Amino acid sequence: MTKKGLYFCGAGVTSSPHRNLVATAVDCLNGDPADKLAFAPQVLKNAAGTLEAPKGVYAVKRQGNRSLVWTGSDSGGAASSAAVGFAMVDKGIKGDQLEDTVPGHRLLTDAGHTHKGARVAGHSAAKTQPAAPCIGDTSEVNVAGAPNTFLRLDCGPAGAKIAVGSVFIADYDAKTRVGSLIGISQRIAAAESPSAAHSTYFGTTVQALYDEAVGGSKPTLTPPITPPGASPSQPAPRAKPSGVSSPSPSPAKPSDPVAPEDDGLKATPAQIEAAKEAEAYWTPERIARATPKSAKQSAPGVARENGVAAVAPSHFDNNGIATVGVFLINEDDDPQSDPGGRDQFCSASSVASPTKSIVLTAAHCLNDNDRWKRLAFAPGWKPDPSNSSRGVAPYGIFPMVAGKLYIDGRYLTQGPSKADDLDFAFMRVGPNSKGQFLENATGMGNSLTTLSSQQLSQKNVSLFGFPGGSKAPLVCPSANTTGFSGRFLKIACKGYAGGVSGGPFLRNFDGKRGDLIGVIGGWKTGGTIDDESYSSQFDADIIRLYNQAVNDYEPDKPTGGTMGTGDLWKHATGAVSGTFHTSSQEFGDSDLVVKWDDGEVTLYPGDQNFGFYAGCKPNEPCETQLAGPNAMWKNYADVITAGDYAGTNAYDLMVKWVDGEVTIYPDVSQNTKLPTALDQHLPNEIHLAAADSVFKYARGFATGKYGGNQWPDDLIVRWSDGELTKYTDIDGDGLHAEEQLAAPNDLWQTASLMTGGDLDGDSNGTTPNHDLLVVWATGKVSVFPDVNTGRLQNESIVASGSTWAHARIIALGEYGMNDWEDDLFVRWSDGEVTVYGNTQADAVGREYQLVPPASAGFAAVTHGALRPNDPCANVCGPELYRRSH
Repeated sequence: MTKKGLYFCGAGVTSSPHRNLVATAVDCLNGDPADKLAFAPQVLKNAAGTLEAPKGVYAVKRQGNRSLVWTGSDSGGAASSAAVGFAMVDKGIKGDQLEDTVPGHRLLTDAGHTHKGARVAGHSAAKTQPAAPCIGDTSEVNVAGAPNTFLRLDCGPAGAKIAVGSVFIADYDAKTRVGSLIGISQRIAAAESPSAAHSTYFGTTVQALYDEAVGGSKPTLTPPITPPGASPSQPAPRAKPSGVSSPSPSPAKPSDPVAPEDDGLKATPAQIEAAKEAEAYWTPERIARATPKSAKQSAPGVARENGVAAVAPSHFDNNGIATVGVFLINEDDDPQSDPGGRDQFCSASSVASPTKSIVLTAAHCLNDNDRWKRLAFAPGWKPDPSNSSRGVAPYGIFPMVAGKLYIDGRYLTQGPSKADDLDFAFMRVGPNSKGQFLENATGMGNSLTTLSSQQLSQKNVSLFGFPGGSKAPLVCPSANTTGFSGRFLKIACKGYAGGVSGGPFLRNFDGKRGDLIGVIGGWKTGGTIDDESYSSQFDADIIRLYNQAVNDYEPDKPTGGTMGTGDLWKHATGAVSGTFHTSSQEFGDSDLVVKWDDGEVTLYPGDQNFGFYAGCKPNEPCETQLAGPNAMWKNYADVITAGDYAGTNAYDLMVKWVDGEVTIYPDVSQNTKLPTALDQHLPNEIHLAAADSVFKYARGFATGKYGGNQWPDDLIVRWSDGELTKYTDIDGDGLHAEEQLAAPNDLWQTASLMTGGDLDGDSNGTTPNHDLLVVWATGKVSVFPDVNTGRLQNESIVASGSTWAHARIIALGEYGMNDWEDDLFVRWSDGEVTVYGNTQADAVGREYQLVPPASAGFAAVTHGALRPNDPCANVCGPELYRRSH
């Protein structure tokens, strides 16, 4: 609002720590200091044709006789080095900050000129009404007389109608209405195409201007001007007079933040109590005893192969860094409640955000299981000035808010090897015991900054981390990064040993904070030698996770893997775990043998990350066909299990045929070719029971270590009449001691599936003590621990509900990274395949979806099923069950 009338421009909300920043064209802000500026988000046109602002109007703050706007240059137009300005708005009439009402777009600079599916949305310059978004791919264009290149987006006839100041958005999420701000619409004199929208390229100048704005630094006073004539029906930007100039801002380091008088963040009593509990647990002594979550393995040959440059020196900073600290983890990676718990740590850093509560570390610090307790962040960790032998957390301990851990679902599914370019994790923390939120205590966090694959070589980058039990951060100042494999940062800095994972790469570090362009992780979870560190590339994937954390969205869940479709896996009729592939035998990891309904038998090598290798890729063990489709396995193979019966320290396959014959095929590996006809036999196969034996009444097998020795050579059999029998020490001479675990009964006739493994964690190499997991027809899942005691006792209920009635195949194995057979493979009736990693005797573990369900189209069909109200009554799995509820 000026002395001569009312004018408008397009604009967009920019995510910022204080949640009150708007971006628009610089021409729209460089007016008379007496002008009154305001922002109206999401303007709509009602049924009567009147414009409305349902989200309210937010006046631009004023300081003395000027508006709080940052333009950086007074030349304006295409000649401006930035051509974008920022305005700080006041609270709404309800006392709410702008981003409490509408989410802000994340500023994205130096991200390249080409963006697929970008959009320009704003107000129509011609009709004073919201304009339909222009969606397409941006490209690079040069404009005569302009010092910088421009983004261009062809919009057709609508392009001429989009108002100056309208925002260019990439990576737009229609559900959250949030994306990455990559440009601001500008008028281009003598543009080659009036149908195109243009924006100057967002580079370091724009980032520096944004840093000034969020830091609350005093804006430059702009001289008064007289806007050209315009009317509300034909608005025009307020132009700058020619010949007036002021220096453009140079790339600046972020200023110390100036907190708003009242940022609206107030700790609750429950949050303060949680912080006190965290501080009581994470004492300086306990933190000092914590061990690094991961360590690098020395491999000089790898270093030479990757072309390490001269190693930059590093030093410990005993004063600490406010935005860098230790990420504390109490991890329980065995099923026992007590002995397995241990205190660990990684490095981490704070990230500037509207919540003032976001911490960034490496995903591999947290991916291997979900049995974490007391996750917390201790920023500024340093030696205690009064006692140099111990450390101190000068800003307090900030515990993680329950459930607010954000890791990319693809990383959760594929793990640190196959998804190494997604090795980052955000955590939302609560306040400290004084009720201070993280950035209120430490000052503004580091600015999350993305890089394109062409920008991985950066200068003036400092690296931080806490190697070993160090009480001070190790700092490698002003080094240079290079690109590696087109998707990683690489930096050569001295002495970054175990414990540095998650430590930040900070560009333009000013002693307190900088541009956060990486965290130690990525390739080989951060590298194989102490003097070389890596980071996954920060691109749109990390922005998506950041927006999840800031906006309190639901964290990702593991996604479908590469093992085919649900339609395929509906044809799997049996699966057993065991150490079959030679690549797995070194560490005793589990693989999977699958029998299909056409008689084919397939071996899937385990990837030690709750999944399996499918197909045959370079440098990976191959999926192997042990038997092609055939009538013998299709028509006669009834029940399969696996164990080391032959005593050769390799796994054997046991098959119960429909006529009661039981055969053992010893030492199955990827080189085995199973017989596929009645007249074919392996030279070393073992006939355990002849045709027409009592085993034709066997309905289920579960091999395990139930006999007290270290070999998986004991067998539990469920019979058709409900009797349960245990055979111990099966070998080449046949069956031996038989023990009845349950007499014939009606209950065990309803046991649909069973498998053996170590779910309570009390086994070891000399005294194994396996447990029996049973899925009942009702959907109840039970665990009977320590079956080697000779009877079934102390049943615990792991899960219950109709979902588990749709499990069709189960197999416990050592598919993850610990040493227990506690990972549960499940094939569901809809073809979905999941692994529940680190399942315990009282709860299933984290779910990893390896194969998505075939279709949801038939989930609600019941056809007279026993549970007519269950939408999964016929065919279902967890994913389908969730979608249909």
